[in-house]
Amino acid sequence: MRIDVVTVPYRYDERADGSGRGPDSLIEAGLIAKLSELGLETTGPSEATLPDDERAEGSIAVNVGRLGSHTAQLVAAARANHAGVLVLAGDDTATVGVVSGLQKAHGAGARIGLVWLDAHGDFNTPETSYSGILAGMPVAILAGLAGPLWRGAAGLAAPVPTDRIVITGVRDLDEREATLLRSTNVRVIEARDAIGGIAHQQAIARLDAVCEVICVHVDLDVLDPALIPSSITPEPGGLTVRQAADLIGEVLDTGKVGVLSFAGLNPGAGQLGRRSIASTMALIETSVPRWTSVGPEAEADAVA
Repeated sequence: MRIDVVTVPYRYDERADGSGRGPDSLIEAGLIAKLSELGLETTGPSEATLPDDERAEGSIAVNVGRLGSHTAQLVAAARANHAGVLVLAGDDTATVGVVSGLQKAHGAGARIGLVWLDAHGDFNTPETSYSGILAGMPVAILAGLAGPLWRGAAGLAAPVPTDRIVITGVRDLDEREATLLRSTNVRVIEARDAIGGIAHQQAIARLDAVCEVICVHVDLDVLDPALIPSSITPEPGGLTVRQAADLIGEVLDTGKVGVLSFAGLNPGAGQLGRRSIASTMALIETSVPRWTSVGPEAEADAVA
């Protein structure tokens, strides 16, 4: 199986800012060589960029969407070659472009599932968010509950139905976010229920039964802060590398994962950043070898 590596080295629309330096730090730490040592055929990395002449004045959401459209092209091209796509992103907002790429590859009507590993729900809208932070909204954007300009700029042709979304490893939900989630069919699994229980397995089995292809997204704050000490969004009581890898592996075992993405690595400076990089490398190295099948082939007409 071939894995194409795509990097989105941005925090929102700013290149190499904060967690936007995370993708390059993993490449510099030897991730590609490590994957090859594990017997995986890899190509890339290919980098998604936002050209200056495409920037919209005063609209970060539109800029994030336009960056996402370039991410989508790289994801779709990889899927056209029946490759799995390993996305290394600065933050969670990149995933709107990732799913757009899957739609380009498999068609807007493809039954795409989303598994979101995160300490947070990322299911806020501008109306429910206390902070207005865009990184707390991408799952709601993907579900079509907000952000039409963002979705349009990213080329997302259709929202992901909420019964095809699983959010797992959660430890912190805003009150209004939790209320919104309860009004949908999103399956939310708290960290204590995901570890060693059947809730995660049952949710993945349900997705496997109804989806053609699955996107797995990992926000690294799903790990315990002791493992990701430079995280800008730490939450106590997180997962170990092995626990997170097991949850990812259960999805990979469906044989339907087309994209596996990681975001939220703040490489920082000094020992804390080095510890975060090492934990991220360990998580990728532990989980990716279980990725042995990448779901259906892309539709040639859709990609073209």
